[in-house]
Amino acid sequence: MMIIKALLAAALLGSSSLSMAYDFKCIHEKDTAPPLDQQADQWFQQARALSRMRPADWSKVAELYQQAVEKGHWKAMHNLAELYLRGDGVTKDTNKAIDLYLKMTQLQVPLGYYDMSVMTQRGVGVVQSDKSAMMLLLKSGDLGNPIAQTKIGNMYIYDLKKTELGVSYLRCAAHQDDAKANYELAAYYKILDKNYPVALHYYQKAAALGERKGAMIIERVFKDGEFSYQKNKKTEDAYYKLSRELAKNPDLRFPNLAKEYPLPPNPIQGYHADKDINWKPTGRDDDY
Repeated sequence: MMIIKALLAAALLGSSSLSMAYDFKCIHEKDTAPPLDQQADQWFQQARALSRMRPADWSKVAELYQQAVEKGHWKAMHNLAELYLRGDGVTKDTNKAIDLYLKMTQLQVPLGYYDMSVMTQRGVGVVQSDKSAMMLLLKSGDLGNPIAQTKIGNMYIYDLKKTELGVSYLRCAAHQDDAKANYELAAYYKILDKNYPVALHYYQKAAALGERKGAMIIERVFKDGEFSYQKNKKTEDAYYKLSRELAKNPDLRFPNLAKEYPLPPNPIQGYHADKDINWKPTGRDDDY
């Protein structure tokens, strides 16, 4: 779901929430979202597996999600709401989707606030309000939702020109193993900061988490020798293969990618443009 960033930026600038955003603290969703019932999670996983089959039995998928919803499974609420919005396996019903999103907010689910921000910004099923959408988005980010944190981070960097704050949001989301956040953080380091080894680090993390574009960018860097890197056929081929695998199956993950296909230091910037040229990463989270 896309949120019109310019409109939300205007709402942010025009609201008292601006001071709230400056007090941002990195919160992870796993620390705030309600625990999931074990039986409900089994139904949820069954539904997800069925949804990936072609053709998918959407009626059965919806039935399993509904069973999980009745046990308070907030991920099932989110997915079932999407089925109601599309009309897959159930009669299309925006109101039922909204009811599920509101139930998530009642349970203080970070993703629920994000979902409601999208619906509020679009004016789908609820009164349209950019300011209310912004407040819901901030609430979601404050509770640790990485999608919300990524959107807020990009708004601060590119729309409001508050780079340090925006990068803090992106880094917080990226460290939750969110592929999109890692990709967006990499783009910042490549385009604005021009710290190319750090950019490639986050592109690599994005690829490991299933973001094909991360692998494609690394492949191109070592194919064409971009950003002062030397051409490297072995690295190029490795990431080309990875991108092809992800094209066939986007659900693949590569947790050992950095060890199996490590990236060389940049000839000019080393492993980090802001550190000594002889600095090497230690593998700790605070390296980058």
